[in-house]
Amino acid sequence: MVKGSALAALLVVATLLFGPAAPPAAAATCTGSTGPGIPPPASLPSGIPGFHAQWYGQSGYPTLCPGQQSTATVAYYNAGSQGWVSGRLGQVAYLGTWGPEPGQDQASPLGGDGALGSPSTGWPRYNRIAIQPASYVAPGQVAWFQFTIQAPLVPGYYRLYLRPLIEGATWMEDFGVFWLVTVLNPDGTVPPQPAGVYSPTGSSTLSVPTAAGTFTTHLIKERRSDVTIRTVTANASYCANNCPVKPLDQYATADHAYAAIHGTYLCPPDYAACATKVNSYDYAMYNSDLATWINKPALVGQNGLAIFNGKTATYYRRAYVYAQGPTANDPITAGISMFMLLMQGGAVLDISAEQTAKQTERELKGALGTDDTYVYLVITENASLQESQLVLQALGVKDALNLDGGGTAAMWIQGQYTVGPGRLLPNAILLTKP
Repeated sequence: MVKGSALAALLVVATLLFGPAAPPAAAATCTGSTGPGIPPPASLPSGIPGFHAQWYGQSGYPTLCPGQQSTATVAYYNAGSQGWVSGRLGQVAYLGTWGPEPGQDQASPLGGDGALGSPSTGWPRYNRIAIQPASYVAPGQVAWFQFTIQAPLVPGYYRLYLRPLIEGATWMEDFGVFWLVTVLNPDGTVPPQPAGVYSPTGSSTLSVPTAAGTFTTHLIKERRSDVTIRTVTANASYCANNCPVKPLDQYATADHAYAAIHGTYLCPPDYAACATKVNSYDYAMYNSDLATWINKPALVGQNGLAIFNGKTATYYRRAYVYAQGPTANDPITAGISMFMLLMQGGAVLDISAEQTAKQTERELKGALGTDDTYVYLVITENASLQESQLVLQALGVKDALNLDGGGTAAMWIQGQYTVGPGRLLPNAILLTKP
């Protein structure tokens, strides 16, 4: 046992030999934040008979530390013919919990009144997230609902789905509104991303949840080892006007394809600006049947590009990198350039500075994508281009190229359309099986 002056002497010697003890490392701190809000739609219906609500925007999704609270706001426009009256059963508007997380009228780990294991965050009830803030919300007025979210203690990703209702009368419209809550690790680092939304092989129609909402998505998914990707055109050489076109099913049957989707943007005959270039397209498309590029000069440009050599896929954010690179003359089996590449290496690309006003509109959006195992033919309903990126990410797609959409959108598998038939097409993408 060391006592008194002997202990002091030992400490002096240790200090001389090794220097003063290092101060303890500062613990990493966790700091929460809130993402950007989601603005309201451009136009809304009104005066619909009965009780009706239209989503009118919401605050951003929070990133929180374990146990931290955050205030959320969502607006609903009274699109019906009847007012919402606080305190009167059959006329008062609430927000209720909805599916898939936590489920209709179920308790949530993100908030509640303390009942059924829910945290006590000031909600009216464990399954009623908020009540209308004003005593009366007339038809044509907007109600701004506020409520408190509390992060669970376990880091991860949580969702709170909600739907407006008139208590004792009816649920109002379901717009797939939800909050995505990211709960950080105690040291402030981001937890691992969850696995992608499950999707079966073959043809399916899915509701895909994303940070921007839930989107109905038409999907054809196959193992890359089981199919061959082919790109085909109706024209055998460059065409500037009145170009040959045909429906998607004719492309598929001509090549004995298993599945097919529409291809690039085109200049349709019903667009006034296309009067002198009807059914033309400004993108390079490899004709797998002819083993040649159509519109090859378009490869020297800023568009995205997907190249296939058998089962091997390569994507370029800028097509000119391929066109001017050392592999430009190597054999390929399929290829398509298009405005623009959406995902690369599992990352959603920032296209905000490049997208057109048309691409920000919500309509059918098409995409061709792959991961290490599967090929994905995708058509997303009522989505902007950036929202379609989030759908692709949620599905687990690693690389993806934008395709046409809107009135051109068409998807075909095993003899029948699942979307479309859409417009007559100057080019298409096919999946064939041995």
